Amino acid sequence: MSDDESRMDDRQRRISNALLERERSDLADMYRSALDLLATTPAAGNERTRISYICHSMREVMNRVLGVMGSSASPTIKPSTAVQVQALPDVVAQYPELNLEAESESVPVPQAVAAMFDMLIKTAVQEKRRSRDHVAALLTDDGNRDHAAVKHWVEARDFFVDWTHLEGRQRQESEFPNDDEIREHIEVFEELLDGVITGFFALRHSIDDLLDQINAQVAESGDE
Repeated sequence: MSDDESRMDDRQRRISNALLERERSDLADMYRSALDLLATTPAAGNERTRISYICHSMREVMNRVLGVMGSSASPTIKPSTAVQVQALPDVVAQYPELNLEAESESVPVPQAVAAMFDMLIKTAVQEKRRSRDHVAALLTDDGNRDHAAVKHWVEARDFFVDWTHLEGRQRQESEFPNDDEIREHIEVFEELLDGVITGFFALRHSIDDLLDQINAQVAESGDE
């Protein structure tokens, strides 16, 4: 057993092995790296960087594992909000008289710009709903996006997203989450995903047992 594996508990090894079995060694390695970093003491002055690396790894794992372990709840929305936002300046530039900062209860907007804003808002709503639906597809039997498990998963993921990026201002060390807080959010991910893994392997084991029985019966019939 490697040093990395020896530091992991049984649940963590199950998660890592499940990712490896699905040929996602990159996610397994990123997950183990987050655990390894959390187990180390950062050098003075490196605390924020360490938090960012841990949270970046966990954010990637939680986002990517939805497609690896679960099933897509809905088709990909195209064009994405990111693509639409990139196209906005070119459209708005066609209307130099447009002033969205005018001090008025209503601001006249060209139809082309209004249509783009409308599509952007609708796509943003769909993307947010789709993200939550993917979590629900992984964690629940009925795709219930309001399930408590979905809520806990999203909250943990949002925590990692929040601490992945550096902000415009430098956060004070007193604001940093401590290791226990980071660990609590990782454990939310582990507990929820382990339930999925355990259920999957229990089902597969039952199917394998059933197939073995069927094959044994077929073999006995052939011998008669």
